[in-house]
Amino acid sequence: MIFVVCANPALDRLLVLDEVVLDEVHRAREVVVTAGGKGVNVARAIHTVGGRAKLLLFLGGKVGEVVEKCLKKEKLEYLAFFLEADTRITTVLHEERTKRHTVINEPGPLVPLRVASSLLAFLGEHLGRGDYLILSGSLSRGMRLDWYAECAKKAQAKGAKVVVDASGEPLRKALQIPLFMVKPNVREAEEVLGFPIRSFEDKLKAVALFEEKGVECVVLSDGPRGIVAGWRGKRWVVNLKRAFYGEYFIGSGDTLVGTMVFRLSQGAPFEEALRFGTACGLANTFAKGAGIFNPALVPQCEEALSVELIS
Repeated sequence: MIFVVCANPALDRLLVLDEVVLDEVHRAREVVVTAGGKGVNVARAIHTVGGRAKLLLFLGGKVGEVVEKCLKKEKLEYLAFFLEADTRITTVLHEERTKRHTVINEPGPLVPLRVASSLLAFLGEHLGRGDYLILSGSLSRGMRLDWYAECAKKAQAKGAKVVVDASGEPLRKALQIPLFMVKPNVREAEEVLGFPIRSFEDKLKAVALFEEKGVECVVLSDGPRGIVAGWRGKRWVVNLKRAFYGEYFIGSGDTLVGTMVFRLSQGAPFEEALRFGTACGLANTFAKGAGIFNPALVPQCEEALSVELIS
């Protein structure tokens, strides 16, 4: 079973406009409303490729009720831990003329200790050997910065594999526990490892440093400049063979994490899972909404990718 924790979910509102001009009044030509937050995107991507994921998240207020309706409409399996404060709203401005994205994140609600502890207790009771636990995204206000590390300890004690896709101090503290997988981007890796990552050699060094911290699988992403991945001492480089991508990049990393972990949970070889996950993330760029993609497009995306094992 794959469990996905979304500690800071949101109601995503994607507004499609021609172009944003400061100090002007704008009218959106299209509005797309979905349940959001990195963990929600991960669970959605797993569901899209036919997998099963149990989404665990904090929800509150009228906005939380709308998020629940969205989850039910998508038939995502979830368990909500309820708050008094409203779930946040994330507004994304997509400019069709410039292809720019502007993301406006509201602060998340305050999560009381008793509610955060309830989710931790659930993990301790339900995780088992062979399960996967994906900890994705930022923490809500009021949560301890070592909360992901505590989740990882629960999972490790139960024999589950832990995947962390986070940044800053929550990731740094989680790395004190042996993890199965991390997927930082270059900026997040620089922040945690403490050195600038400018060259290909720097990326290889970063992957090696994560492995030294006990991480079995490292996927270091650098946007259009590709991916460097490490698995049990081996290294892979993923790049586009040709310019083949859409306009909507938000959620592509979450899509990669969910679908790659799903294929690994099925016993797929690492390189195959890496290619599939990256292709699903690429397919996400052609759809409006994070973690949303057409599975029929994935084979075409796989053909556009170069996945190379390097010495």
